[in-house]
Amino acid sequence: MNSQAVYGREHRRLLGFSGWLLILFLWAAVAPAAAQRDISRQYKEACDRLVCQCGCNEQLSVCAMQNCSSATPMRAEIRERLQKGDTVDLIVDSFVARYGKKVLSAPTTTGFDLSAWIMPFVILCLGLGVVAWIAVRMARPAPDTDERTPPVVDPRVEEELKEFEKES
Repeated sequence: MNSQAVYGREHRRLLGFSGWLLILFLWAAVAPAAAQRDISRQYKEACDRLVCQCGCNEQLSVCAMQNCSSATPMRAEIRERLQKGDTVDLIVDSFVARYGKKVLSAPTTTGFDLSAWIMPFVILCLGLGVVAWIAVRMARPAPDTDERTPPVVDPRVEEELKEFEKES
């Protein structure tokens, strides 16, 4: 075999190996940053779905109380559980199990909680219906009275009118 062919083949193998090594090195450098970005997105999603329990009624992501006795440990627990690999739904469900549904920033879309989403629109439609009904009733002319029956007139008014005509 030709020594140049062996050298060329070895050289290509070395270049291929070093190329794969470079790709692996770049992936190892970029992967933790990508994973951290993914955790931060999940962290924000979990914090947006929960309400701080200190009484401020703010979402956990926007509670501005410094060293809040509720938000600080809740945020730390969320971050720790995300780093362990728990999903956002699992974390939120564990907080609901611990604090009840009051920890959720929005009602669920199942069961009786669905009425919290539907009732505002139902009440709005009913209100618009009542306003339209009142507007139609006000715009409709009053029914005509029977012309055959004369209107009832107070006899005192008749006397006053006669006296007024005499004086003028």
